[in-house]
Amino acid sequence: MTQNVNKSKAFYRRMGQIVLGCAGIFLVLCLLISLVANAGLAGWALWTRWELQQEQEHAAELESHLQWLYQVLVESGVEIPLDPADEQLMNTIEGQVMGLRGLQPIHPVERALMTQGQLYERMRQDFEKDFPPEEARDYALTLAAFDFLDTNLDMYDLLLRLYTEQIAGFYDPETEQIYVIADFGLMEQMERLIYAHEFTHALQDQHFDLEALGVGDDAVEEKYDSEYLSAVQALVEGDARLMEQGFLQAYYSAGDWTRLMQESLEVDTTVLDAVPDVLRESLLFPYEHGQAFVEALYEEGGWSMVNAAYVDPPRSTEHILHPDRYFGGDAPQLVSLSPLTDTLGAGWRQVDEDILGEYFVRLYLAQQISEEEAAAAAEGWGGDRYAVHHRQADGALVMALHTVWDTPADAEEFVDAYAAYAERRFGHPADVTNGARLCWTGDTDHLCLTWGPADATVVLGPDETTVELILELVAVE
Repeated sequence: MTQNVNKSKAFYRRMGQIVLGCAGIFLVLCLLISLVANAGLAGWALWTRWELQQEQEHAAELESHLQWLYQVLVESGVEIPLDPADEQLMNTIEGQVMGLRGLQPIHPVERALMTQGQLYERMRQDFEKDFPPEEARDYALTLAAFDFLDTNLDMYDLLLRLYTEQIAGFYDPETEQIYVIADFGLMEQMERLIYAHEFTHALQDQHFDLEALGVGDDAVEEKYDSEYLSAVQALVEGDARLMEQGFLQAYYSAGDWTRLMQESLEVDTTVLDAVPDVLRESLLFPYEHGQAFVEALYEEGGWSMVNAAYVDPPRSTEHILHPDRYFGGDAPQLVSLSPLTDTLGAGWRQVDEDILGEYFVRLYLAQQISEEEAAAAAEGWGGDRYAVHHRQADGALVMALHTVWDTPADAEEFVDAYAAYAERRFGHPADVTNGARLCWTGDTDHLCLTWGPADATVVLGPDETTVELILELVAVE
């Protein structure tokens, strides 16, 4: 109960800075809560157990009213200023991060707290502008073509709920402002850690220009493929995660750790726990694998080596998964894919064309074979290109994927793994075995795998005729 009362006091202090016209209400509420909170130890003998319980319930009710009033002000567009104590805490965290990361801000960083409600509205507006429902639908169709999910999934709604649930704070490169999500404007142990992480992003932006690298700038992002953008995001998040780890070790007491663990157990992961594996893994990739990549950089040459990576950034998820490939300058091969729309004819629409990359090849295979086998088969990836087409009339999908490999042995390993994948997907061995070609027919689709000395092609379509037409264009016989 003490914690709840203290939260109410901090809540009142913040609210008292907003509108003097409401000061009378706030002063009364604050006085009542203060009386409950401090009715305390000196007069403890005067309170019966029943009376104390009544006062605790009263305090909880008053706090609920304060929270409601806070929400009303927020929804009315009233900007909630930071509490002076929180501002001081942020200043302290910034100094600690500067010392750990070895970077000084070029100019002050604007910061603000944001409620979950405000976050949802912000994300909704961003989604409507940058990721409208039709694009979300195409994304779902692309993932469905690789067997990751069902075509009926409402991707727009799911991603909006997922990002709203999982974003605990963010740095906006466009506005150069940090937002920490705290429903009632209260910074606790979780918010300390989040602010340290996001302030690291602000330092990265000021020193290395994140938008120029393709982070947070739609115009710049159009210049790059998804592999490059995934790799850069992993560098950025891995950097912040490594700094975050040092921050925890240096500035969290045993008590802080205990409270942080308690707070983490209260984090709502309902949506994250229910999403398809591919979305969860995609969300976690830049943090988990990015940290391992940045740790490899740090071990090689400290923060100077990490800083240098922003000048010569990783180019692929292969670089992130295998830092030695990055150090060795193993650049992805450029792979082309013949246009398919004219061959498919009327009624077909291309919904996506891009690079799958080693990490997604691994995830793709791991749907039917073990993760270890999938990782081994995806290693040695040299480059790829895929395209997905959709026919609105019957919902049919066509997927063409052309891959190249570092060595013939790598290509052979992928072919063997993909054959095992397809056998388990269809529930039977290949229907067609013809030299360097294997094909499977199911109830609603047809799949062929062909290969050359150091390349392999996969084509999925609604029937054998369609698949054969595409193979004539994209496969190396």
